[in-house]
Amino acid sequence: MDTIRLQQLFDNYSEKFDTFNNSEHRETYKWSAVSHFQKYWDPDDEQFEEMFKTAFEDSMNQIDVPSFQPIGGVIFLCKQGNEITEAVRAAFKELLVSDDSDLKKRQKRAEKFVSSMNQLLQEIAPDKWKYHQDMSSALFYLSCADPDDNYMYGENEVKTFADYLGVKKDIYKKDVLQLPNYYKLCDEIAAELLQQVDLLQQVDEALEAEADNTDDSSVTEIDGENHLLVYDLIYCAKNYNLYEEGDMTSVAGKDAATDEENKKEERRLKSQIRTLIKKKEAVSAKREEIHFPAMTGIHVSHARYGEGTIAEQDGKYLKVEFENQVMKKFLLPDALTRGFLKTDDEEALETCAEIARLDEEILACQRESELLQVQLNGYKEG
Repeated sequence: MDTIRLQQLFDNYSEKFDTFNNSEHRETYKWSAVSHFQKYWDPDDEQFEEMFKTAFEDSMNQIDVPSFQPIGGVIFLCKQGNEITEAVRAAFKELLVSDDSDLKKRQKRAEKFVSSMNQLLQEIAPDKWKYHQDMSSALFYLSCADPDDNYMYGENEVKTFADYLGVKKDIYKKDVLQLPNYYKLCDEIAAELLQQVDLLQQVDEALEAEADNTDDSSVTEIDGENHLLVYDLIYCAKNYNLYEEGDMTSVAGKDAATDEENKKEERRLKSQIRTLIKKKEAVSAKREEIHFPAMTGIHVSHARYGEGTIAEQDGKYLKVEFENQVMKKFLLPDALTRGFLKTDDEEALETCAEIARLDEEILACQRESELLQVQLNGYKEG
C-alpha cells in the first residue's frame, strides 16, 4: 500500500471535510442511518415488512438510486405475500448470523444472500432489475448490523481507491471482490487513522453536531473502530475529487498487457463463456425433464401456522389450509428446501432438493458467464 498517497488522502479529506458535511451534502448521515437501524431492526418481528421499512428509512438515500434500489427491492418482495416475506426474513437471518469473524464464510453467506434474493426477484418480476441485490447491499446490511466487524462497500469507489494505493490486484480476483483482502485493507486504513489526531477530532465534532441535529446521542458511539469512517474516506475520495490531479495513473495500468496478450485473453474469455453457455443449456435441459411433485392433499406442518393440508397446487405454487381454515400461499421448491413446510413425503423432498440444486447450478453458470462478459467488454472497450 502506498502510504504517501494514503496520507495525502487523509489531508485532502480533512481539508474538504466541511464541504461534504455542509447542509447540502451531510455525509455524516451514514452514522445516523446505522444508529437508526440498530434501534428498530428485529428479524423476528411479525410485521417484517413494516419493521424493515422503519429500520432502513434513514438509509434509502444512502444506497438506493433510480437505477439500483436494493432496499426498495426487499420491500417489493415483502409485498408479494407471506411465503415470500418469510423467505426474505430467512435470507436476512442467515446473512447476519454470527461467524466469529470467519471472513471466508462471511463472503459465501453474502454471495448466497445475493443469489437467493435475486432468484426470488427473478421468479416474481424478472424485468425489475433495479430491485436486485449485490455485494454492496449485502455488506451494507452487515455493516448496519455490526459496524465494528464490517465495512461498507461500493464497487466503483473501492476499485478506484485500491487502484490509487496500488493494491487492486489483492482486492479483486478476476474482477470478483475478495472480502477477506478488502477487510484487511480497511483494517490497515483504520490503524493508520489512529495517527490522524486532528482528523479524528474533526470527525468527532461533526458527529456531535449530527447527534444534536437528530436528537440521537448514539450517533457518536456506534463507530468505535472507525469502520464507518474508513468507508466514508473511500466514498468521499471518489465522489468529492480528493485524489491528486495528475496522480491517478493506475499502478496496475503501468503493467498493461500488450495487444497480443489482450487478444489472447479475449480468446480465453470467449472460450470460457461458450463452455458455460453449453453447460447451462445441458443443465436446463435436465431441469426441464423434472416436474414439481403433485402435492395436493399432502399433510404438512409450519412453525408458525401449525398443521395443515395442501388444498391446491398450480405448478410450483401451493395453497395450504391450516387449522382454523387459515389459507396461506407457498412457493416450491423453497417451501420444502428451506424448511418453511415440513412433510414426511420423501419423494417430494428429494424432487424439490434436486430442482433447487439444478436451478442453483443454472444460476451459477449465468452469473459466471455474465461476469466473464463484463471482463470481455472491458478488453473490447480498451
